[in-house]
Amino acid sequence: MRDHLWASRFHFATLFFIGVAIFLSNLGGRDLWEPDETRYAVVAREMRESGNWILPHLNGRIYADKPPLFFWLVNLSVFFLGEDSELANRLPSALAGLLAILLTFFFGVKLFNFRVGFISGFILATCFFFPQISRWMMLDSLFTLLFLLTLYCFYCGFEKEEGRRKCFLFAGLFMGLGVLTKGPVAFLTLPIVLIFNLLQQEGKKFWNQDLLFGFLLSLAIVFIWLIPACWLGGEAYRDKILFGQTLGRLIEGGRHFHAKPFFFYFIRFPLEFFPWIVFLPAVFFFTLKDVKSRSEIFLLVWFITVFLFFTLSKGKKDNYILPLYPAAAMLVGVLWDSELDSNKRSKELLAGLISLTSLFLMIFVLALLGIPNRSYPVIEPYRLLVLGIISYLLTGSLLSTLFFMKRRRWASFICLVMTFTFFHLHLSYAFPHKMNELRSMRPFSERILKRMEKEDELKVVFFSPTGLYYYTRRPFTEEIWSQDRLIKVFQSSDRVFWVVQKGDLDQLKKDLRVEISPIDQAKVGHWDMVLISNR
Repeated sequence: MRDHLWASRFHFATLFFIGVAIFLSNLGGRDLWEPDETRYAVVAREMRESGNWILPHLNGRIYADKPPLFFWLVNLSVFFLGEDSELANRLPSALAGLLAILLTFFFGVKLFNFRVGFISGFILATCFFFPQISRWMMLDSLFTLLFLLTLYCFYCGFEKEEGRRKCFLFAGLFMGLGVLTKGPVAFLTLPIVLIFNLLQQEGKKFWNQDLLFGFLLSLAIVFIWLIPACWLGGEAYRDKILFGQTLGRLIEGGRHFHAKPFFFYFIRFPLEFFPWIVFLPAVFFFTLKDVKSRSEIFLLVWFITVFLFFTLSKGKKDNYILPLYPAAAMLVGVLWDSELDSNKRSKELLAGLISLTSLFLMIFVLALLGIPNRSYPVIEPYRLLVLGIISYLLTGSLLSTLFFMKRRRWASFICLVMTFTFFHLHLSYAFPHKMNELRSMRPFSERILKRMEKEDELKVVFFSPTGLYYYTRRPFTEEIWSQDRLIKVFQSSDRVFWVVQKGDLDQLKKDLRVEISPIDQAKVGHWDMVLISNR
């Protein structure tokens, strides 16, 4: 018993320290990038500086796209670290990602056994997308953690009647906090547990007084913020936060809500759950063919419900389906766990490893021949870096395949985990330096500030570059969207600086019939910007 406890602590500590390395290493090693990171950073800073903790603002205007919990945590991070830095802004997201892999470990233990939890935690920590998005200043890893906590508490409550109310109250707490992070989509946990109980013919476990108390607690948490926010924000804010950001994403789509085709996630999820996606088809084939436990049913319902919900929604982004990643990790963990006790060589796992190695070999050959560079010239400067990465990924997957063929399955799994741990660490240290100059608004902002005197004004024309707002650190930057306003400001006796996109500058010269000479220019992401002045 003591040896088992020591081994459990050792494996948990191993997962924890590797998770710390993947999620926290060099977290402040690059600037905040457009568009989401800088936008959220500006919202958090304005909340902190204005003291308005109820109603988020962006560049002086009410910001109704997201509730405030994530910005509260960012400001808490800034308070404890003592500075408004890239590290402080990203820390809540990264810590949420780290806690999510640890909770996946405990959830795997709860649903199956210690080994499934251990394997599942490492799968979630080393898949491509989840750790990387957690290292950005994004709220999705926090939402995933709260989603995971809600389902964990619900499942614990359904498993035993003793302490059920306490479990459901905690589920309601986390569900309410999920709404304060990303909106009503946090209530998607309810249909998951409802479908699960109906499939188990245990509907009475769902329809009970304890669940009602948990749900009412979640509503109370939401209304404590929502009522004063709607009162302060007025009717326009109420309509947007309650209906526009919910129904707009689900039904209307459109450019603002990232409308994508139906098959979007059928392509993106396999790419972003890499490399473990190569084992998921076998999981679904054998689990659906012969469901062995209620735990597997729970994971399947969780995965399929989230996947179908966002697939049927008009608005789609890669990070929307992040809450299904822990379920996918545990499903693959069950497959690996079943093979560790088997004396037979699994054809499905071996096929996955061979296909992974073959894919890396093909990519390596193509990269060696320079074929991708012809279609995407932007990667030409990074050719050696890409070749190096593909080389060790190919080596690691090949060694993992060889270990598996020799029935050393633990060595095979660990080899794959360590290969992709190194991959994430490499991304954390190699890419920030190389990509920063292409994605950061900081250098351009600093050059602008050097040209300006204290009394000079800075304005932007026909676009909204939040990175400029963040790195110039001005309390409010006017955005000009009409030609009349532009002419009026241009004729001002005060010196004014404008940032305008290059294409718009050519049109302005024609409309204003004035020769305007650029003072400075920069290309950041898809924006080709020019700095001009009336003096």
